[in-house]
Amino acid sequence: MTEGMEARITHPKSKSKTAPVVAARGDRSKRLLDLVMLLLRARSPVTFRTIREQFVAYKTANVDAGLRAFERDKADLLELGVPVRYLAPDEDDALEEGGYVVDLKRYRLPEVSFTPEEISSLVLAASVARAVPGGSTPKIVDLTLRKLAFDMPELPDTPSELPWSGRAVTSREPVLVHFPVEKSPNARAIGDRFAQLESATRGRKRVSLRYQSASTGAVQDRDVDPYGLAYRQGSWVLVGYCHLRSGVRSFRLDRMSEVKIAPKPKSPDFERPADFDVRTYVTRSPWTFATQAPEIVELEIHPEAADVANEDFGETAERSPGPNESVRIRFSCANFDFAISRILAAKGGIVVRQGDALREQLRKQIKHLEGYYGA
Repeated sequence: MTEGMEARITHPKSKSKTAPVVAARGDRSKRLLDLVMLLLRARSPVTFRTIREQFVAYKTANVDAGLRAFERDKADLLELGVPVRYLAPDEDDALEEGGYVVDLKRYRLPEVSFTPEEISSLVLAASVARAVPGGSTPKIVDLTLRKLAFDMPELPDTPSELPWSGRAVTSREPVLVHFPVEKSPNARAIGDRFAQLESATRGRKRVSLRYQSASTGAVQDRDVDPYGLAYRQGSWVLVGYCHLRSGVRSFRLDRMSEVKIAPKPKSPDFERPADFDVRTYVTRSPWTFATQAPEIVELEIHPEAADVANEDFGETAERSPGPNESVRIRFSCANFDFAISRILAAKGGIVVRQGDALREQLRKQIKHLEGYYGA
């Protein structure tokens, strides 16, 4: 109860005929809380007569009006998940008259238990989070695991097995796991970078960073509205709106430097699109990536490279049958580096039928390879 109350709830078994009444309050939610506390503290079912003596809202001149007010409050508590019910004397021989109780078996959550498969999934997710060096992430992960298995012994930095046991889990079999550890010399910097970007993502703060392009190696300054962080193919990736490219892009943390968060941390700098899903973005096909100006391309894919024809070329891609059981795919290509790598890997199984810019880059790449390895 809060300080300064003019009256307090008495025990339901009190014999006092002048039991104090709870002071009238404008906030109805406080009355509901007081009602729950009264029922939880009671050692036996509480009659409506006793409840009525405790609350001004029920102590009306007309008893039925007070009962209706109580029933409305009880209905609200049931809707909130508080299992209030009436216990009649014929349900318990020890009762002289019926009263209201909170069903504790339904009100209190059961102990958490996990199957071996669920435990493995939790440990795997924790191992990914622990891959971020530095910052508070590893400590938070350890604390979370200990809450799920509170009597779990201390863990080494890179355990080979976790001796799960106790009431928090159902399995006593060890779970084999490897915690990936970043070995690069800038591991600590990546961890600090992750902490900065995670904070900026939660606070919707714009970040400025120096970024090295994977395709050209050029270093540029970028202003990014961070939408989310994802762990993909062994690296942490920031997904957000790039003001330089005027579109959503992804940035690997190990290619960043000089990350700065915009001032005024309590004032958001942008609104994240309501329909944007970071998971969907990072799992999209590389054929749909936009790393340069797009060009309409048509590829003729022969049976020896048939698996490529089943890949995702984007929602606007058009497929049609080609000669000799081939498949022709016409789409907007803006990721020439990836397209060239797939074309070369097919060893003649993919032919470029349309796309002058792609053809020119492909010729340059082949010429470079001839000069490197010899014609």
